[in-house]
Amino acid sequence: MDPFYDDSKQVAELESLRNKLTQLRDSFSPFLQATDPNYPYAVVWPDVLNKFNILVARFVSVNRTLNDNYLSTLKKLLLHPYEPVASDHEQQVLSILLRTKLIPEVEKVQDAYISDAEQNNGADIRISLGKKLGSANAQAEELKLWKAKVEAHDAVCLSTEQSLDRCLEELRPRLKLRIVDEAEEQASAAETTGPLGGPSQAFGPRRTEASNLEQLVMFMSSGPKPS
Repeated sequence: MDPFYDDSKQVAELESLRNKLTQLRDSFSPFLQATDPNYPYAVVWPDVLNKFNILVARFVSVNRTLNDNYLSTLKKLLLHPYEPVASDHEQQVLSILLRTKLIPEVEKVQDAYISDAEQNNGADIRISLGKKLGSANAQAEELKLWKAKVEAHDAVCLSTEQSLDRCLEELRPRLKLRIVDEAEEQASAAETTGPLGGPSQAFGPRRTEASNLEQLVMFMSSGPKPS
């Protein structure tokens, strides 16, 4: 027996590949039947889409198996017909089917397509990168502008706070003075004025002492005096 067939792993890989190819072949018939214009029965779109998805999934599975780097079995095989060919024509057909290199004309056209695709994709990528860079520069400029506005706003707020502190320091002694009610001021003026309009000596000088309530308010606003 061929020693190749003694390797159970290689046999299992080939059996798996054959099953996938069989499933792929079987999935072609329902899809082609459903898309045939002469099909006598009505076909709904979800049914066609489902058959197409099955076909694509099985094709991807076979393609992934063939392109798998870990699948070394197929790389070691040398294909040959199970039965000898009967004529030179069949031998030529078999050689074409087992060809591992494309026909020069086909290979040339394929290379041209690949080159065009790479050039177009490269141009699109450069345009996309240019747009992204332009957008990034615009965002950076806008961010710089907003940072300048924030710094100007902070400077105005700081200047306003300093001006307010200076005004409070200048006006604080005046704010702590006793605020006399107008009626009380008139009564006090009448008490300190004599019969001829001069100052009355009987009542003495006008009181300027703050009441207990005013002293409490002044204490709460200014704090205790340092000892």
